[in-house]
Amino acid sequence: MKLLLDTHLLLWAANEPKRLPKTARALIENTGNELIFSAASLEEITIKSSLARADFRIDARLRRRG
Repeated sequence: MKLLLDTHLLLWAANEPKRLPKTARALIENTGNELIFSAASLEEITIKSSLARADFRIDARLRRRG
């Protein structure tokens, strides 16, 4: 199944998976599903990160799960 993640889900999945509802987390963690996100989400994250707000801290490095 293809799953289109909006910016909030993308951020939560990457950095705060416990904030996701259990069903959403299960779908995202299912390796049989294809995760898709918009280039606009990446642009939005870049803009917010460049503002250096104290309430928006993102570690954009790739995390390996296993």
